[in-house]
Amino acid sequence: MKIKRLALVCASLLVLTLFPQPWTASSATTPLTSGLPARSAQEISAQWKKLMQPAADYENPYASLPSVSKPYAPGSLKPGYIRDGVNAVNFYRFISGLPYDLSATASLNDQAQHGAVLLAADDDFSHEPARPADMPQAFYKKGYESASASNLYAYYGYEDHTMALSIDAYMEDSDTSNLAEVGHRRWILNPALKRIGLGQAASESGWLYTVMQVFDESRTKVPDYNYVPYPAQGAFPLEVFGPNYAWSISLNEAKFRAPEAKKITVTVVRQSDRKTWTLNSKSGKVAEKGNYFNVDTNGYGSGTAIIFRPGGIAEYKEGDRYQVTIRGLLSKSGTAQTLSYSVNFVRAAK
Repeated sequence: MKIKRLALVCASLLVLTLFPQPWTASSATTPLTSGLPARSAQEISAQWKKLMQPAADYENPYASLPSVSKPYAPGSLKPGYIRDGVNAVNFYRFISGLPYDLSATASLNDQAQHGAVLLAADDDFSHEPARPADMPQAFYKKGYESASASNLYAYYGYEDHTMALSIDAYMEDSDTSNLAEVGHRRWILNPALKRIGLGQAASESGWLYTVMQVFDESRTKVPDYNYVPYPAQGAFPLEVFGPNYAWSISLNEAKFRAPEAKKITVTVVRQSDRKTWTLNSKSGKVAEKGNYFNVDTNGYGSGTAIIFRPGGIAEYKEGDRYQVTIRGLLSKSGTAQTLSYSVNFVRAAK
């Protein structure tokens, strides 16, 4: 079968009111690193073997079958299938220097199942799906609450582990409909995230829909960080990053003022040949490849993000090292801040 993958993101937006400040910006002397731990190649390889080897029978993922027509039933997924999805999420958080102890709860899994059934009932791949005429109002309400506050994914065919694929797609997030926000990725890399829910249902036409409840912020000990870069500082696995993927930096809004796009400049330097990309608001045209830059201040994940992509890279290679520098940010107190970190691409599968 022809494989087609789709992803949508929907987010509650954080509305920020900015007031003029009485002070004048001063300059910081030392570039800021992310404040998160950098992983080593050895650590990444070990976690790849532990977390990125999905083992569940993806052709038979259900403990109880969903019903996408009357009488509607949410069904449930087998624990091993859910575990494969949770493991993938935890791997992406691990390589990003974040806590990687997420778990899927029964209540959130059930909510996600209602959302997946609602999408599959009429093949309505939307964060605001319409109610099928014969669907009970209570079922629709729960499904709508799920679909409108989650990451969504659609896949045609049973050729692979759909739940694991969905996590990869959320983290890629670089198609033209998602490039400007990379919202799926930002929700998964929200430092405050602790609990998720995963659901899946198949439509009568053969489409598979997965739902990830990801708006939780129940972590009691959130790491003290400056920003969350992706790809992360230090070693980073080639297996999960391609040449047309967006780079992103989610800022800790407790430490930075809301950035002005026209004042931000991103410089990316490939260390092997000193090839340099300078990206700013002039590179704001959304396209499948090439130079790109955006500042998104909407409330995806932990908040404001700087999104960029150096164009013209045929592939990232093992041993490639890229230095990233971002200028034009201000701290909460008005001090000019420069961010700087290095990404070293490595092989996770060894």
